[in-house]
Amino acid sequence: MAPLWFAPTILALDGGIHEWGRVALFLVAVTIGMGVAELAGTYSDRDEDRLYGPTNPLVTGELDAGTARKALIVQNIVAGSLGFALLLLTLNASLVIAMIVGWFVALSYSLPPFRFKETVAAPFFHGLGVALLPIFAWLIVEPSLTAKNGFIIAFAAFLFLSSFGFAITTKFRKTLLAFSSGLIQVEPGASVFDLSTVGLKLKVKTAIALEGIATLGAFVLVPIFWHLGIFDMALSVALLALALPFSVLAIVMRIKDPVKHGETSVWLLGLAWVFVILSLLAVAVASAIHWGFAILSCTLFLLVFSLFVRIVHPWGCKAPGGRKIATHEPLAFSVASGRDISHK
Repeated sequence: MAPLWFAPTILALDGGIHEWGRVALFLVAVTIGMGVAELAGTYSDRDEDRLYGPTNPLVTGELDAGTARKALIVQNIVAGSLGFALLLLTLNASLVIAMIVGWFVALSYSLPPFRFKETVAAPFFHGLGVALLPIFAWLIVEPSLTAKNGFIIAFAAFLFLSSFGFAITTKFRKTLLAFSSGLIQVEPGASVFDLSTVGLKLKVKTAIALEGIATLGAFVLVPIFWHLGIFDMALSVALLALALPFSVLAIVMRIKDPVKHGETSVWLLGLAWVFVILSLLAVAVASAIHWGFAILSCTLFLLVFSLFVRIVHPWGCKAPGGRKIATHEPLAFSVASGRDISHK
């Protein structure tokens, strides 16, 4: 997510000078805020992650639930204090309102009593949470959301749709894991397209349609924003040349066979999403330094990101330290409801 913080800040500065202390405080605040969101998911998903995310430290035993709960409380207190400090420094009501909304979205997505991630509203809340990140960064140095022809609003709209689609992608991954583990089954006379999507409660065929409409709909906006002079040529070409082909291929493969091509589709759409944020970062850095250094920055970011994924895959390829974790152990909960169904 880091490019979604740095790139809008650079673009909003537009080569100008700003109070860097305020920017630094914002970066600390948003980092801790993201930590709150991640820890909330880690804590609330500790049971089902025995299948879906065995790298979860509450699954591996590296962290106990009591410590995680206390850490989550402390993180929220610190994040709230930093948010209040930003209010006093910036006196920017729009920034504070946006951060409060983002805070609510982050917690309500994973934690009860809302836990929107297990409802049909999950893609909306995921998309909104991600789309708010560049808005936060923009508002820390530029008080107007309509500056530069409303660029940040346009990009947030694009990012909302693409993240909406990617949120559905993650639900397909969970559904395929549950299906391959025998936790859900195709009813007699039905097909895999009639399965209920885990965590979304929609049939697979309906979820595929929503994923395709949202993902491709985001890229339909690109030439429109280009024509209106909101997106420049570099950003538009990067999005259409790098991210769009992977997205189209992934969706076509999913429609063809959601089981056989399921894992490949997830990785392709994940790669497309990475190229979206790297395209924004490249354009932002190129506006401040030579484009060669901009490409080098993005390449280094991608390499570091890849190394982290290789060491500790967030979806469970390896546990910390390189220990393989089984993903087909009997589970003591219902995937659909999260209730205890056995004592295995």
